[in-house]
Amino acid sequence: MNSKLQSFLEIKKLLMLMEADLGFDQLKQDERDLLAAILDIQGDDGSFESEALKDHNLLLKLSPATFFRTLRALQEKGYIAKSEGRRRNSYVLISQPTP
Repeated sequence: MNSKLQSFLEIKKLLMLMEADLGFDQLKQDERDLLAAILDIQGDDGSFESEALKDHNLLLKLSPATFFRTLRALQEKGYIAKSEGRRRNSYVLISQPTP
């Protein structure tokens, strides 16, 4: 097998094992992508704004409806919450989501 393809396979398998180990394998792919983008743009306090998140490279293929549906799903699953006392599109990452 081509060494580039073999490397790709090894990375893909490792990622799947890590996602399973962390419990992220229960999330849909769009939810995993959104969570990764949140981790990339969050502030020191875990805060982020949905407007800034929309333009992240991992999310460019998501339609606006899918973006907001996925954001709501992460909220319902306890990964993120609306920020209190902030603007409408402000959220905070929850470090230990409730199962």
